[in-house]
Amino acid sequence: MLNIGKRLSISVCTLVILGAFTIFLSNMSIAQAAATATKAAPAAATAPQETKIPAGSSLLAAPKSLGIDVTAAMQDRVLGNPKAPVTIIEYASLTCPHCAHFDKEILPQVKKQLIDTGKAKLVFRDFPLDKFALKAAMMARCVSPLKYFDMIDVLFQNQQRWIKAKDPMAALAQLGSLAGMDGSQFNACMQSKGLESDIIMNMKKAESQYKVDATPTFIFNNGAAQFAGAYPVTKFEEIVASLTPKGK
Repeated sequence: MLNIGKRLSISVCTLVILGAFTIFLSNMSIAQAAATATKAAPAAATAPQETKIPAGSSLLAAPKSLGIDVTAAMQDRVLGNPKAPVTIIEYASLTCPHCAHFDKEILPQVKKQLIDTGKAKLVFRDFPLDKFALKAAMMARCVSPLKYFDMIDVLFQNQQRWIKAKDPMAALAQLGSLAGMDGSQFNACMQSKGLESDIIMNMKKAESQYKVDATPTFIFNNGAAQFAGAYPVTKFEEIVASLTPKGK
């Protein structure tokens, strides 16, 4: 079994004050989200160009009411063949610049080499490090599961634009509108205490089960291997090959 538990010299997004973060988790309150920082230098201030969703595409399901189906929203979102022999779980925060780097620069290679070939599948799980990451995670889970990864990509591609906006929540709502989410739907999603609570509960489970304390963190086959950081695709290929049964 390959041991990838040791942290190498690579930047990841981490919690700064564990005590403050404990308050965030125990109270499950947006207002008391813990402050976060990264080990690397801050991301560049220049905002990337806005990623637009093609006209006519619908990221939203067509709900009969504005009620949020929390159980459905919290189902694992899987990229790739569900029967792939290796499962990669990514724990990420939507405000983490290193998670955005992985999404933009490394994930396309992982997808081409491992996911599209059926060697592995990727499960995206939320590990929000601040209140806006939590709200963005909630918004993404309110869209259709078929378009979930499109919404995640939009949030990462536009990360610097919305997190550095004068009003980040208004910027989030604008990105949601590109996906067809109107104000009533956005507000219903943001006000869902059940959805908020379940995301935080799953985050605490990741801390307990896998000792996740940084983003992005990648878990392979239920903990057979794991590492934190946006490593090159070769690292993923190495681990997937070591965990793939012979003949697969």
